[in-house]
Amino acid sequence: MKSHSIDDKISLTVTAMAILALLPALISSIRTHDNVGIIIDLIAILGIAIIFSGAWYTSKTKFFSGLLIVFIQLTALTAIYTKGESLIFWLFPIIIASFYLLPTVTASLLNGLLIIIALFITYQQFDSFTLPRLIGSLILTNIFSLAFSMFMESKNRQLSEKDKVSQLRNGTLELIASSSKLSTILHSVIHNVEHTYPEAICSILLLDKSGKHLVLGAAPSLPNFYNEAVEGITIGYGIGSCGTAAFTKKRVIVSDISTHPYWANWAELAKKAQLGACWSEPIINDKGEALGVFAIYHRKISTPKDIDFSLIEQVSNLVCIAIERDKVDNIIWQQANFDNLTQLPNRNLLLEHLATALDNAKREKKQLAIAMLDLDNFKDVNDSLGHSAGDALLIESAKRIKNCLRSNDIVARLGGDEFIVVLVGTATAIDVDKVGQKLLSTLSQPYIIDGKSIHCTASIGAALYPDDAMSIDALLTNADQAMYSAKMRGRNNINYFTENMRTELLKRMEIIQDLRIAITQQQFHMVYQPIVNLKNHNIAKAEALIRWQHPEKGLIPPADFIPIAEEAGLITEISEWIFNQVSRQVKHWRLTYCQDLMISINTSPVQYRNQGKQIIAWTESLKARNISPQAIAFEITENLLMENKTEVVNVLDKVRQQGIAVSIDDFGTGYCSFSYLKNYAIDYLKIDKSFVQNMSTNNNDAALCEAIIVMASKLNIDVIAEGIETEQQQEFLTEAGCLFGQGYLLSKPLTKDDFEQLIIKQNNKIKPESKLTT
Repeated sequence: MKSHSIDDKISLTVTAMAILALLPALISSIRTHDNVGIIIDLIAILGIAIIFSGAWYTSKTKFFSGLLIVFIQLTALTAIYTKGESLIFWLFPIIIASFYLLPTVTASLLNGLLIIIALFITYQQFDSFTLPRLIGSLILTNIFSLAFSMFMESKNRQLSEKDKVSQLRNGTLELIASSSKLSTILHSVIHNVEHTYPEAICSILLLDKSGKHLVLGAAPSLPNFYNEAVEGITIGYGIGSCGTAAFTKKRVIVSDISTHPYWANWAELAKKAQLGACWSEPIINDKGEALGVFAIYHRKISTPKDIDFSLIEQVSNLVCIAIERDKVDNIIWQQANFDNLTQLPNRNLLLEHLATALDNAKREKKQLAIAMLDLDNFKDVNDSLGHSAGDALLIESAKRIKNCLRSNDIVARLGGDEFIVVLVGTATAIDVDKVGQKLLSTLSQPYIIDGKSIHCTASIGAALYPDDAMSIDALLTNADQAMYSAKMRGRNNINYFTENMRTELLKRMEIIQDLRIAITQQQFHMVYQPIVNLKNHNIAKAEALIRWQHPEKGLIPPADFIPIAEEAGLITEISEWIFNQVSRQVKHWRLTYCQDLMISINTSPVQYRNQGKQIIAWTESLKARNISPQAIAFEITENLLMENKTEVVNVLDKVRQQGIAVSIDDFGTGYCSFSYLKNYAIDYLKIDKSFVQNMSTNNNDAALCEAIIVMASKLNIDVIAEGIETEQQQEFLTEAGCLFGQGYLLSKPLTKDDFEQLIIKQNNKIKPESKLTT
């Protein structure tokens, strides 16, 4: 029975009940030896059984239902004719059953004919009292059955309409749940409505981003000329049914387009499209915002019924859900694939585009270039002017980069101040260089942010397919390495990947790994190079220098690992270890051997970021451990002054307020303006050894050293000359007024024990020779 329809089940049930009802009559006839009754009952049961089989095994339900009623009625009339008026009461269930199995009008006519024939056969067998009542009962039964049947048909139609709407709703919700495209959903909605209601012609118009114009969402059954005419229509009161509905956010019913004032300017267009009526329902979201309009057109003048209103409302709600879901999907996709600040593609979308571009390059055997671009000193802008200024700089930089590229090139932001540029179809390295130089020139132009002029350059590293690598990951890695090399070369330039860079990258990664182990296992130790007073040859200062004794690779020079430690973020831990070692040692030496001893510590630019938290913490630590602030001096590079002016000024002011001396190391190599010395409170200048060592062969270097000494003296800044290796250099510096010297002529860097012995000798007033060595 499960495979049969409702109509089949009704027909089969009535047939089975008829057979069951006849079985007692057959048994009674057999007991009374009523041969005529037996024959009639057997014929009826056999005929009904044949009809039951036909209904069960075929799909011709209506045919067998009609055949069943006709057969039963004929059988009943035959039984009444042969057996008399006592069987006329079988007409009542037959009348009722006919309305279940036959159309209402057909059942009513057949029942009327059945009643007439049955009464014609038996009217003489009833008295005047019974006959009228019998006639009335049969007629009322037919009338009531007719009324009930009509009522049920009406309910069935309503249920059928609701079922159609439910199917439409469920089908649409399934499409929405499966994240189908909005266009697919809208066309499906219209197709289902028009299939269910063939007289309807539907359209869905959507509001554009401005919220002032309607654009076509879906209207497959309307003529193209009509859709083209309404595309982009401005919404407003009286602008057609849809324009008015979108503007007022209220339903608009136009039963006759030809006479309605809203359609005055569109009547000819509607006539050409053979449209007579239009019902427009605004699509409103839960915030009360109009999203579009759902419209139902009719060929003829037409007014909606209650069920039509229900359809319009439900379809509008479904379309609203679809539109809102599409907006959410677009937002999610946008957030997943685009940088929120610059609106450039992010890494996810970049990799998709890059995969396609690489496949095309392989297929067409063309070159492809990947350029890694990093803004120079971007963090300084963030730290000095705030993150809002940094964000504005990134946005403007992104615009400039896009304007330098061709339409088929790709640019994405990886995060921070790092961008990726993919140059598609470049023929030679010269083509890449032209674009690179254009980027460098454009990005180096001043930025006006919050009324301030900001200068920011970029470093670019490029890798080429197929010359440098064949895969995306390798290309990105090589471009990043080339960009790193560009920064090392002085920034504001473009550098191309070479195989040497790969070797350097592996070496740097190995050093980083070894550094992490060195920090954990404390493979470092400190040495101290004396700083000598050139007038009396006394030692009152020294520079603390770190050494790394690798268990397998031996002694690794600071120049090989300090810059890498800064890049890897390990310099903070290393510097903390240095400070603890030096501060503990200098406290012991000051208390035991030399109360005026000062040890200088080299500091990294990294330590001055974030308001110089580590540097400030050191000053507090000296206080807590009862170490005189004069025991420690901090050495900085002149580049630090140039690159981080505001932040460094604040930190150095706090340091000097605590009594800690500050010296500029390697002075003269960083192109520091002398004006910085006027603006900063500096205690010592250390003339770079390259000038000192060339004094004897280069008069310019000698003149420069002398000028630095004189200038520093005027500013009350003491000078320390580095790299003194000859007696001649020492004599010249002494005559020029240089107070302090440092170099191998005076002393090489010493272990703490050797340095301690040197101080002890000085305290014992053993006059050192001109060369203080051990």
